[in-house]
Amino acid sequence: MLSKKEHAVMEYLFGECVDKESTLISPQQITTALMPKYELNSIEIDQIINALVLDDYIEAVTSDNKGRMVYCVKLKQKGESYLRERTSAKKTATVLIVRTVLLAILSFIVGVILKAIFGG
Repeated sequence: MLSKKEHAVMEYLFGECVDKESTLISPQQITTALMPKYELNSIEIDQIINALVLDDYIEAVTSDNKGRMVYCVKLKQKGESYLRERTSAKKTATVLIVRTVLLAILSFIVGVILKAIFGG
């Protein structure tokens, strides 16, 4: 399971790589894209990229472009299905919350009925 920062980076990478064979992305691009919500430095980005590689979401090769470090990123099968997986997880969470609320309402109604029957 990915952390919040890993999800944010993966969403950015997915958006950049979705219809491409591979993409060159610098750590500065990732930092700029996530800046209002997350402040990441290049070390954190490198750790997150390595975690996504280990989790089999992406293939990433580090390269040097005019003195700047860039990642050559390619989505793997798990990375290509990331959006579907994310949507499915949100749907599952919604169903779980709705079910919990409905069971709480049902429990309250049963409690009121039993209280009315047996007086209490």
